[in-house]
Amino acid sequence: MKLNFKKFFLGVVIITGVVFSSCSKDDSFTPTIFDTRASVDNLDKSSVTFPLDTFLRKQFLEPYNLRFIYRMEDVGSDMTKNLTPAAYDKSVDLAVLTKYLWYDVYDTIADKSFMKKYSPRVIQVAGSKNYNPSKGTEVLGDASSGVKINLYNANNLDVSNIYVMNEYFFKTMHHEFAHILDQTHERPLRFNTLSNSLYDASGWNNIADSVTAGRGFVSSYASSAVYEDWAESMANYITRDSISWNQLLHSAEYEWEQVDCKDAQAYAQLLRNPNGYNKDTIGYFKKNESGENKVYRRRCVRNAAGHVILDANGKVQWLHTSGINGREVILQKVDLVRNYLMLHYKIDLDKLRREVQSRQFVKNPDGTFKLDAYGNLENRLISIDTDGKKIIDKLRQWVYQYKALQQ
Repeated sequence: MKLNFKKFFLGVVIITGVVFSSCSKDDSFTPTIFDTRASVDNLDKSSVTFPLDTFLRKQFLEPYNLRFIYRMEDVGSDMTKNLTPAAYDKSVDLAVLTKYLWYDVYDTIADKSFMKKYSPRVIQVAGSKNYNPSKGTEVLGDASSGVKINLYNANNLDVSNIYVMNEYFFKTMHHEFAHILDQTHERPLRFNTLSNSLYDASGWNNIADSVTAGRGFVSSYASSAVYEDWAESMANYITRDSISWNQLLHSAEYEWEQVDCKDAQAYAQLLRNPNGYNKDTIGYFKKNESGENKVYRRRCVRNAAGHVILDANGKVQWLHTSGINGREVILQKVDLVRNYLMLHYKIDLDKLRREVQSRQFVKNPDGTFKLDAYGNLENRLISIDTDGKKIIDKLRQWVYQYKALQQ
């Protein structure tokens, strides 16, 4: 998964590009690739890492045959990059959150044997970001043949920011998991035809998410290939909250265009003083990887100078010339994912999404999600639970309880 880091924003929309490594269809899972017997891998009780090592063995290795590797290992690491190890406290947080927000969710929604059968066998964590300077991108995560997932930037994990946490870690996990499931039962052929002529394997990272949304994609990376479209459709639906999801669908109702912007300062001034115009008609500024200034804006009737021409009632005249209803295409794709998961795995996608978000966000007594003072869903991980403790502190105790064995 890659994220562009050459960005310059003057608008209110964050424009990102992400990429994951797809999975080989020739791989198959055996009951275990690790020896999980208690006599194996004797843990050193004198080590400061003993609590986390014990948690990882009891909560990942033994039940799921999964090695969660937080110590830097040269084997399996990208030796061409300057990577640094994950800090111990950040590794603790990522480990318990992976259990709570991914494995426990599927154990709740699916059969108890589901994750043991289909989950990756290795999760390896690096503390630093993984930059790709030649392409102006940042690798958020990648996978090796559906067996191993690499995660980066663990040292910047911040449980108080669920949106960034999802982007870097949990959307990556669900994305790669979608590839793994697709290996066992291939996605429906109907999905492959919905956007068949619109994929752009080489230019997707120079296109804003709003533009690709209007073409029927949940993210710009989804527009790179059909198999990434499938994984992104599943991962985004699961991890995006209702507000973010509805904003995406709203953007997808319109056609968007990319135009050159020769004078960035003039654009910035225009955005600060829109004179009543819809900001989407003015557009959102981005400098692409070639250093060119671009503006992404909704397509509407304009004069030769690019200014909006209003109708007789003073309304913007939106243009729809592609024949694509991005919102409807996205919803069709999600519906195909929904039917696929139920048909092949007996998993209810909406229950799965609800379970994830119920663990991330605070709910009101009536079951709706609670909003904070800024209109965002309130973070449950750092909220005070009924016992007077924060959820994240209780999750950390899953690890720190093993300190008692060191005494």
